Amino acid sequence: MESEKPFNPEKVDKILEEVMQEVMENLQYDPEKCAATAKYASTQIRSKVKQLEFDRYKVVCIVTIGEKNSQDVYATCRFLWDPEKDRYSFYSLENTHVYAIALCFGLYYE
Repeated sequence: MESEKPFNPEKVDKILEEVMQEVMENLQYDPEKCAATAKYASTQIRSKVKQLEFDRYKVVCIVTIGEKNSQDVYATCRFLWDPEKDRYSFYSLENTHVYAIALCFGLYYE
C-alpha cells in the first residue's frame, strides 16, 4: 500500500514559485481581476503538480490574493492529517499593491 512515488514538496515548491511569479508580475488590486487570477493560478498549480504523477495522493491547491492596505493577515487551513504520509508546500509573495499566498497539499489515500 505504500506509494511508489510520494509527494515531493521540493518539486512542488518550484512549481508554486514559477506560477506565482508569473501571475503576480505587475498585478494591481482589482477585486474581480484578483479573484480570476487566484482561480487561474490554482488551476495551473494543480495541473502542473498532477503532471508529476505522485502515486496515491490527492492534490488540493488554494491561492489567496488580497490588497495590501497596512494590515496584517492571518490565514489557516485545517485537515485531518497523517503526519507520516501527508505533505504540503506553500509560497507567499507581495508587491507594492497586493499579497499572495499559495498552498498545495498532497493528501495520501489508501
